[in-house]
Amino acid sequence: MRPYLRTARRYWWLLAAILTLVWGAGLAAAFVEYTTTYESEATIWVLRASPELVQRHPSDPDLTAVQTVAVQQAELLGQLLQTKSFVREVVERTSLSGELAAASDAPKYLEQVAKRFRVQALGTNLLSVSFAARDPRTPPELVNAVLAVRDERVAQARVASTAVVGALYQKDFEIAQSQALEALRRLDEWDATHRPPLSTVDEHVQAQLRLALDLAQVRVSDLRGRMDQAMLAPALLEISGMEFQVVDEPLEESSPSGGTRSAVALAGVALVAGAALAALLILLGTHISGTADVRLSPAGQIAAVPRVVGSEAAADRAG
Repeated sequence: MRPYLRTARRYWWLLAAILTLVWGAGLAAAFVEYTTTYESEATIWVLRASPELVQRHPSDPDLTAVQTVAVQQAELLGQLLQTKSFVREVVERTSLSGELAAASDAPKYLEQVAKRFRVQALGTNLLSVSFAARDPRTPPELVNAVLAVRDERVAQARVASTAVVGALYQKDFEIAQSQALEALRRLDEWDATHRPPLSTVDEHVQAQLRLALDLAQVRVSDLRGRMDQAMLAPALLEISGMEFQVVDEPLEESSPSGGTRSAVALAGVALVAGAALAALLILLGTHISGTADVRLSPAGQIAAVPRVVGSEAAADRAG
């Protein structure tokens, strides 16, 4: 430990210069980040849990893992923000559209914008979406644009899904309706050829034909109800706003408050980097100094020739 302390005292001025430069630059960058970053956040309440939330375990189909609606919606927004088309549509609806049009590398610009979004689940039914920028006006614009584009994308997907489901139900409904008409035709033909009083066999055949007609009519009614439910349920949820409701609107902040995390990260990196450079300098200085001492020590011993002053003086007098 003493050699390292001696090296540190020997090079204290260099260590002080390194720490001043690295720590000073890092703390200055953290201060600028903290004082010039504005963040706007929207808090969203989601209520409905869709059947797709239940996921089957790959190794055991009997086991299910329930994914909360907040996590589902957060993952949906996170995945949308990873696509260039979604971010481009969001940016084009804000004041940043001019910067995007003038950018020499539009994909890189969109990637930088996407990185400043933060989506996180706050609970089972609560999530937040935030955006950080250098000015207070841009964050609420971007957050509102993300929510608007997301609503439009989900509505388009819902319309397409409803159309597919409706087409399937319509096909089944047509088949069930034709079967009901066929059952009714058979019963009418049988009634036209058989007049009361009926025998026991005829009554049994008539009961079977009426049962087939009743079952066909019940299936038609059931499919009609399913079609109406498939068409109306998504529309009612969208109108009521219960599925995806913004509880806290994104607001324009009057003072910077969004750079705390990045400022702490910058300051931490600067402190660690400065300490690491100082420790490396001390290690190298101690190692080089010790190596030089070992190499010079044998040569110094070989060159050392003791002088006996008294003998030389006696020889001079004798001569």
